[in-house]
Amino acid sequence: MRVLLLLLLIWAAGAAEPSGGRVSVVLAAPLTTRVTAAQAPPAAGVTVVATVTVPAGAPADLGVGAWLRDQHGQWFQRCRPGILTVGTTNLRIAVGPDDPVLGEGHRAGWGPASAATMAEAGLFFWSASASSATIQVGDLHLTAPAVELASAIVTPHQRLLDLDPDGAGSTDLRGRTGVRWEVRCRPDPAPANPYDDSEFALDAEISEPDGTVRRIPGFFHQPMTLADRGDAESAVPNGSGRFAIRFRPAKPGRHAVTLVARWANGTPQRLVLPSLAVSGPPWDGYVRADADPRFFSADGKLVWPIGVNLRSINDVRSQERMATRLTPSRGTISYAAFFDRFTTAGCNAFEIWLASWNLAMEWRADWPGYQGVGRYHPGNAERLDRLLDLAESKSVRINVVLNNHGQASPKSDREWPHNPYNAERGGRLATAQELFTDPWAEAMQCRVRRYLVARYADSPAILGWKLWSEVNLTAGGDTLPLWHERAALHLAGIDPYRHPISSHWSGDYKVANPAICNLPSITYVCIDAYHGRREQPFSEMVARSMLDPSRGLHQYRKPGLITEFGGNWDGGNQEQVAAEHASAGFAALVSGHAGAPMLWWWEWIDQGERWSPYAAVSAFQRGEDLRGNDASSAALSATSPAGTLWARAWVRPGRLLGYVLDAAWGTNGGESRSHCSAEIVVGTAIQAGRIQVDWWNADRGVVVERTTIRHPGGQLVLPVPAFRRHVAFKMSRASDAAESASP
Repeated sequence: MRVLLLLLLIWAAGAAEPSGGRVSVVLAAPLTTRVTAAQAPPAAGVTVVATVTVPAGAPADLGVGAWLRDQHGQWFQRCRPGILTVGTTNLRIAVGPDDPVLGEGHRAGWGPASAATMAEAGLFFWSASASSATIQVGDLHLTAPAVELASAIVTPHQRLLDLDPDGAGSTDLRGRTGVRWEVRCRPDPAPANPYDDSEFALDAEISEPDGTVRRIPGFFHQPMTLADRGDAESAVPNGSGRFAIRFRPAKPGRHAVTLVARWANGTPQRLVLPSLAVSGPPWDGYVRADADPRFFSADGKLVWPIGVNLRSINDVRSQERMATRLTPSRGTISYAAFFDRFTTAGCNAFEIWLASWNLAMEWRADWPGYQGVGRYHPGNAERLDRLLDLAESKSVRINVVLNNHGQASPKSDREWPHNPYNAERGGRLATAQELFTDPWAEAMQCRVRRYLVARYADSPAILGWKLWSEVNLTAGGDTLPLWHERAALHLAGIDPYRHPISSHWSGDYKVANPAICNLPSITYVCIDAYHGRREQPFSEMVARSMLDPSRGLHQYRKPGLITEFGGNWDGGNQEQVAAEHASAGFAALVSGHAGAPMLWWWEWIDQGERWSPYAAVSAFQRGEDLRGNDASSAALSATSPAGTLWARAWVRPGRLLGYVLDAAWGTNGGESRSHCSAEIVVGTAIQAGRIQVDWWNADRGVVVERTTIRHPGGQLVLPVPAFRRHVAFKMSRASDAAESASP
């Protein structure tokens, strides 16, 4: 309360005009009076210098101090001991990085990193007595901190202080497989920009029990308190920042850990820690491309993502096109509510963008929390931590999008005018295309990727790193293949956990760039599935996205995901979108996609409680393993007197997963005809034997009928139970049925 009151008093009193000559300052005591210096503080901190003349009749308890604040209003101050007496006093108040400066309204530590971000400085006066006396402030200016001769000629000692490892015991360190282990420390001297790894970098070399040596990058962590403000989520610094190493052990046994600290123009310092004794079973919970390159797996088990594109908290386009309301943007609070509702419905994956309006690390410095190029948004960094921790607790995977197309586009969803890399915003680039060609831009992007890997890559909640959304809408043009090759190789080279890496194209699968998709370091491919007017059901578009002989994603032999769909890019008829929403997951499953397509219109789902498609396909897929060299998609012949049907199946030896839909409903939505006499020709040369067929309600995800067929061999025709819209089925040899996952 004292801190808040002091800040209110400072702002209530207003400020005298920036001063460099002599000004008369009327006290507003007992409110605090602030005077601003004319020049901006230098990055290394300042000494505030002025001559103050106090008249007779001024308060007897008049005090003075120096203040600084950054462009977002974060306030630091140092009070001068004692009081100002009547007469003239020459003031010199040092507020350099090593001086005893305190934050007000927050608990951020003061040091070189804070000093380097200050935008204004000056003097403030206070008294507990009411007074409107006029004092004179002369020659108020800022000077760089004095440098003692000794410190100028002696190389400073370089060391790591305040070492704070997890699991510290009497003789060694303790950890568990699959659980994050972290060590924190403070470098001395501290860097002015803790996000610049050329100024200071911390790494760990960890030798595992089998002799494998991993190099783990470190990162600067500014503790932040996130709080519900009602209309938004606030992020306030809470303590001094430290550097940290995060490591998630996979193998039990003793690990040798060495910290490697590098200062600019200095010799790397190596600090050997006590051995890290790890208990628990071997663990590898990270998603990677499987030995069957069409799919993902983790710890040997199939991972088939089912979820929605949760790009950000809300979407203005959804409000305009799909008649939704804007969800209040309350950061992790909003995301936690989304996670609860969607995971309850059956989702196990989401896509989230590091966009300027959501969770970006860098953006223009006059936007709240951002600091331009090369310094990162501490609030967003904390939010991403929270989201990945929450996702891990719910066994959810996140497709993390590092850049959205608007950041590099002067035309489509154009954000280039606001991009801090733009020379007009303080950067160095004249055009958006230079984001993909300029050496300085590449160095800054490498720095961001290093930070993301260091801070978040140990999280098993990461499905993969998506370098761009809709990269074909950027200004990159012909430079994109080389940029992707360099960026993906860099990211793969620094990520010790080998998360998959992707990029993404707008429109549909035919737009994906083979020169990028075929890069070895691009390990999965993401596309849109938007469309104009169609004559075929959306399920056919999903199938062709993977299986088209000339442009289908199957040619890349990598997992393929549709991460945006739902009518056209600007919406569509809601009945049509509802049919696509209901059918997309099943169509992807029987077509060999690596996961269910992610609908774009997440608020439309949430606000309309349109959850059932996730529960249905999740229940149907549960326990099924789609992998295998002999597994493939097959088109089925299905007929019905009531109208045209679309049918396809995913086939493995002894097991078939099938899906049938009313083609008219799958194309346009709305009401579906009742199909009471439909038939499916499964094949013409099916081996004789007992076959079990389970028929599933594809809207509710439950078995509605189970039959056993004594097939004599040859053509197999299945009569389909009466259905509307769509139906799914599982077929297996009866002898194998007991070993299959029960519905």
